[in-house]
Amino acid sequence: MLIDTHRLESIMRTGLLLLRSCMSLSHRGSYTTIHRQHSSLFVATRSITRLQHVSRQPKSGIRPLSALSTSSFDAPEPPRSHGEAVFPDIQFRSPPLDGEQHDVGAKRNADPDAVFVVNGSNRGIGLQFVASLLERVKGKVIACCRSPSEAHDLNKIALKYPGRVQILSLDLENQSSIDTLASTVTKKYRRVDALFNVAGILGDGTTTPGPERSLLNIERDWMEKTLAVNVIGPTMLTKALSPLMRTTGRRSVKMYVLPEDTNEGTNQLDIALPTDRAPTVVVNLSARVGSISDNKLGGWYSYRVSKAALNQATRTMGLELKRQGTWIVALHPGTTNTDLSKPFQKNVKEDRLFPVEFTVDKLLAVIESMGDQNTGGFYDWAGKALPF
Repeated sequence: MLIDTHRLESIMRTGLLLLRSCMSLSHRGSYTTIHRQHSSLFVATRSITRLQHVSRQPKSGIRPLSALSTSSFDAPEPPRSHGEAVFPDIQFRSPPLDGEQHDVGAKRNADPDAVFVVNGSNRGIGLQFVASLLERVKGKVIACCRSPSEAHDLNKIALKYPGRVQILSLDLENQSSIDTLASTVTKKYRRVDALFNVAGILGDGTTTPGPERSLLNIERDWMEKTLAVNVIGPTMLTKALSPLMRTTGRRSVKMYVLPEDTNEGTNQLDIALPTDRAPTVVVNLSARVGSISDNKLGGWYSYRVSKAALNQATRTMGLELKRQGTWIVALHPGTTNTDLSKPFQKNVKEDRLFPVEFTVDKLLAVIESMGDQNTGGFYDWAGKALPF
């Protein structure tokens, strides 16, 4: 059966307005204005029209969720934070209708030449970012992970979108791997419009030292590994790709590539940057536990330290990258139904465990709604500014 999504969206908006005026309806999510409630309705509508693409969770011990969970999931109000946020909240914008480009997020999504780079793309939130981007943007996606040949779900997605996805090897603990990826992207694509730093480690507390619940549980090797994956790797990757993300000022950059990647007899290429494109964006996946002022429980030493450092790196890079027309943001996704949260899901209330599709839809809405006043900020999935 064919669904007229525009008509359905109109009906949903009208119904919401009637309910709100007649019954003083209060949405359980984080939206405090009708404008923001519209955004969640658009997400629900998109989910309804593509239910056939939603796959069931594998029998991996992750709490099962039905295929309808994304459209029916109603997240509670985000918890209050201790401390004061220094950035303004991000107000969700209603997705534009076909042909409309009233904001930079829509312009970036509609650009068929745009290049979106996602690391940690073989599972969980990273995998869903790849799938969701391919549905909502016109450009190409570079999906990065340590072992592409073993990323079976990612390869299945790539087969559905021939010519739009390239899967590349990337190990954030290895600088040579970062340099190789940057060299390949430079030579083949010559631009990056969005970088999603998703890869991260937490540990399970049983087979790994982390997350450490006390000072005596800290081990140097684990802390160094956590910092390498969660903050050093993303920062070095951003450094390597940021010249390709410039949208203001000079219109060309010199990029160094590995000798085997070029036939020009030199390891330096002059890259002519595209003109008239939307501001580019770097997305660092952070966590609320990285907030220093909000830390009232202690524990989780390596993970907290790494995310606090990532937030500081985001804030600092934001001041510099803004001058070249690149925005950057740190995002807290909420507790999401993935392998990373699996060891701790028994302590999570049902309405606090987010389906991965819901999480990514909300994070993309935050990214697409942000402006230059938000760059360098730390936000949750609902667009609420968090204290550092």
